[in-house]
Amino acid sequence: MRGQRVLVTDVWPFVAHGTRPVKAVVGEVVDVSASVFRDGDDSVAATLLLQSPTGITTSTPMRPGDGIDRRVGSIRPDVEGAWTYTIEAWTDPISTWRRRAAIKVPADIDVELELATGALLFDRA
Repeated sequence: MRGQRVLVTDVWPFVAHGTRPVKAVVGEVVDVSASVFRDGDDSVAATLLLQSPTGITTSTPMRPGDGIDRRVGSIRPDVEGAWTYTIEAWTDPISTWRRRAAIKVPADIDVELELATGALLFDRA
């Protein structure tokens, strides 16, 4: 559907336009960050996927960083070798609903609709 894409830009660390590897020592904590956003006012969420040299992938939720759209996740390589990371991002309907309901319910605007929408979202989850 047009207009529903979540964009991930300005990924860091990033060396020489991606032509050189990021380097760290075993046990070092490396923060990975990116700008994650979409058109409209729906909330987004992101996960940092880390693949070890042996092919094992672990997932870490990314947390809000500095700025409105910035997300950060921390990784810690535990063996020497070539690691890769990927950032996955998506629209977060529950977070979107929580933000909207926190405004509408206290203002007594569409309370029944907001609560019904929330119930449906949590049933699906």
